[in-house]
Amino acid sequence: MGYKKLDEVMELLTDELDGFNKSIVRLERLTQNMDNIKVIPDTTEIESLLREHLNSEKANNSKLQESVQGIRHQILKARLVPKIQLWIHYSIWFISLVVIGYLALEVSAIGEIQEKAFAKGEQEVISNLRGYFDQNPGHYKSYQKWLREKDSVPDQN
Repeated sequence: MGYKKLDEVMELLTDELDGFNKSIVRLERLTQNMDNIKVIPDTTEIESLLREHLNSEKANNSKLQESVQGIRHQILKARLVPKIQLWIHYSIWFISLVVIGYLALEVSAIGEIQEKAFAKGEQEVISNLRGYFDQNPGHYKSYQKWLREKDSVPDQN
């Protein structure tokens, strides 16, 4: 009985060795196939993708540059104060200067106006006094007497 088991174990080992040998042969064939296969690195597709990406980035960059130039041009043309506000401001200054000039001329003519007003007032007073003295001749006589006394008294200043 012991031999029988030993024969079975030997038979199993032989089968396993045959299977192992077949696997080794198959592995050797696969290894030879692998040695015959040559892998050539091909980067043309990657390079074309990179070129395409670079061209699109150049186009985007040029568009950005144009936009920046447009914005710079608009900023240079922009004013802090709108044109209409400047015209209103200048108009107010001009009108103020005209008014100041006119008032200066009027003030310089005040002496003449005063003289005319004084002469006119003097004439009105004389005509009023003449009318008063015509109505009251007695008062006119006392006024003349007062004038004579005033003229005879020297100034005591």
